[in-house]
Amino acid sequence: MNNLQQLIRDCAANNRRSQEKLYLQFYPALFALCRKFFKDEHEALNALNDGMLKVFKNIGDYDSSKGEFFNWVYTIVRNTAIDKLKIKKLPPMAELNDVMVNKGDNPMAGLEWKDIYKLLDALPPATRAVCSLYYLEGFTIKDINERLGISEGTIKWHLSEARSKLKPVLKNHYQ
Repeated sequence: MNNLQQLIRDCAANNRRSQEKLYLQFYPALFALCRKFFKDEHEALNALNDGMLKVFKNIGDYDSSKGEFFNWVYTIVRNTAIDKLKIKKLPPMAELNDVMVNKGDNPMAGLEWKDIYKLLDALPPATRAVCSLYYLEGFTIKDINERLGISEGTIKWHLSEARSKLKPVLKNHYQ
């Protein structure tokens, strides 16, 4: 823990070597996070890099009394990825307010990450983003509405679409 605190101090002093060490230390987990939102690895890497730039610019604002450093970094990188999704202008979908969502019906529950990425790759970008936020990041429909600026009915449609596309694949390969 002491090494991490020293690394944080060095990064705050704009030490490039320390910034590289911190980046490499958190890269695997943060790249996996960004991969949830983007099919293209280049887009995921761009989101990760943009998020880490924000981390390095604001590292002096980190307050250890408010939580773990990794959680702070994770939140910044996740929010950067979400912002990139908003900028991409998710394509509008039909409003289907009558679609019901059941969190217990998570088509990805119990799968390994390599399998989850394969399943996510099969989804269109907007459905992938909504599915990742809801099932993998634990956002509520209202949270997704506020973050992405799409209606709750559209979010429910994307979740229904994800389940309908993923369940047949899961039945064929995992049962």
